[in-house]
Amino acid sequence: MSDQRPHDAPDLRETERILDPSNLDAERNQYATRFTELIELGDDEGIAVLAAELSPGDLSEILRPFAVEDTVRVLRQLSSEPLADVLAEIDNRSTHAFFTLLDHDEIADILEEMPSDEATDVIAEMDDERQQAVLEAMEPEEREEVAELLQYPPESAGGIMGKEILTCRDDQTSGEAVAGLRSHDQDELAEMHFVFVIDERGHLVGRVPLFRLLLFPPEAPISEVMETDPLYVEVDLDQEEVAQFMMTHDLISLPVLDHRQRLVGRITADDVLDVLEEEATEDISRMAGVSVAEFGEQSPLRVARSRLPWLLGGLAGQIGAIMVLQRFEESLVSMVALSFFIPVMMAMAGNVGIQTSSVVVRGLATGEVDFFHVGRHLLREMVTNLLIGLVIGACLFLICGVVVGDLRLGSVLFLSMLIVIALAAAVGTGIPLLLHRFGIDPAVATGPFITTANDIFGLLIYLGLATLILELGTVVGS
Repeated sequence: MSDQRPHDAPDLRETERILDPSNLDAERNQYATRFTELIELGDDEGIAVLAAELSPGDLSEILRPFAVEDTVRVLRQLSSEPLADVLAEIDNRSTHAFFTLLDHDEIADILEEMPSDEATDVIAEMDDERQQAVLEAMEPEEREEVAELLQYPPESAGGIMGKEILTCRDDQTSGEAVAGLRSHDQDELAEMHFVFVIDERGHLVGRVPLFRLLLFPPEAPISEVMETDPLYVEVDLDQEEVAQFMMTHDLISLPVLDHRQRLVGRITADDVLDVLEEEATEDISRMAGVSVAEFGEQSPLRVARSRLPWLLGGLAGQIGAIMVLQRFEESLVSMVALSFFIPVMMAMAGNVGIQTSSVVVRGLATGEVDFFHVGRHLLREMVTNLLIGLVIGACLFLICGVVVGDLRLGSVLFLSMLIVIALAAAVGTGIPLLLHRFGIDPAVATGPFITTANDIFGLLIYLGLATLILELGTVVGS
């Protein structure tokens, strides 16, 4: 193939420079401009030299906004080891496009350079036929690790763990454990924090921080060096709960056990960062009423197609609001001033609902809020928003008195705003908590849904209260 990735492509690790964090956007933009110029010139050698100046993380960020074909053009200039690091960071569309240009042996070579969990994520995106062919092309040890990880749900502890772990037996000495470390590759050891201690059946019984091995004489039994009762999770625990567990206990590495309590892998802090980014992206997309798939998508048609269902749902809700207005047509005709304040009621109800639900969704995600203390959270939000309602209602009362000159209408606005804001707070707090209790992602409760619900209820309260007062003859005189 004429566009075959060169075997002598430079290794990023040899000459890479770290971009200045205080001027990161400007430096990345400069590199992006240089890459664009080289791509237009067709200068593959220049692309390879320029890529060699960058760390895998910086290179992946610079390539993020590029068209897929341009990203692939740059990737083909990298050698296997740095390429594996970049592919672990870059978007799935570019990774998929790149692998379509390679044969199974080339893909296997790249995956063998990647950590087992990241290689599993990449191969899981392939169709079954290609997945099997790539696995067969891999070395037996790497193939076995990836095949095992593919068995776990992708959003579970087993799905995000890596198989790269250091172990020793509980009947060994400190010196024997150190000798075992020397048999590992230097790069692999650089990413390790603990030696996990197992018994003859593979059960986890302790852990030893690497520095502790230096503090004890070689003849010291590992049972005296190790920390007993280490924290762990089981393979089927949800990744979000894993992230919360590691953050709660300030862990940088967490062992993973199977259902027989045997050590099968470990999760590291960088895995948790990926989980947090993934979960945050998912929650933000749902709160905004967009699809996760559109992040990084370049096609306007696909983006529009992903957003339309949410917006059509919002349109249906607004039609409901129109039906409410139609129901109170007589009240609006008899007192036109009522219609002046409809946008205010709808906007305030929607804003309070979004504010409250956002706080609750964030609290559920971080573990600060839970269903079993719902009364405390609901009470806080209700009191907070009643205070807000009093202030906003008082402002409306005064504005109505000055602009419209009708303090009786101002009284309706004051009372309606107080009730509407209290209801919006209850909806924004209660719905995410209930969804979380029943195992449904609470982020689905926000965005267009809560806004639309609060619009309709706000109108019902405002116009219903005004109509009731009108019928009683307390607002409009003869």
